[in-house]
Amino acid sequence: MEINNTNNPFAIKKNDTSRSGAVGKGTLSISSAETTSEAKPAAADTVNISDRSRLIAKATELSQLAPDVRSERVADITARLAAGTYSVSSRDVADSIIKKSISGMI
Repeated sequence: MEINNTNNPFAIKKNDTSRSGAVGKGTLSISSAETTSEAKPAAADTVNISDRSRLIAKATELSQLAPDVRSERVADITARLAAGTYSVSSRDVADSIIKKSISGMI
């Protein structure tokens, strides 16, 4: 079996014993004729990135730079919990849950 790709200078051919320089039936090798630069180079590939994709990439990058924890807010709540003055109304909790669930639908 022979795989012959004239456009690819690095194409691998499966040798048989009838070819000169063959190591043995079923071995693979690259002959010197196949490594010459006779083949024409392939056309260069191009990538076009839309403005929207650039904007999304920039927003993602900026969001990753933002701190995950607002340490001032955590310190305030921790101090209020320790003092026993922190309370959350059930109405506020319910409103927050509803807002987050609706925002996931939009």
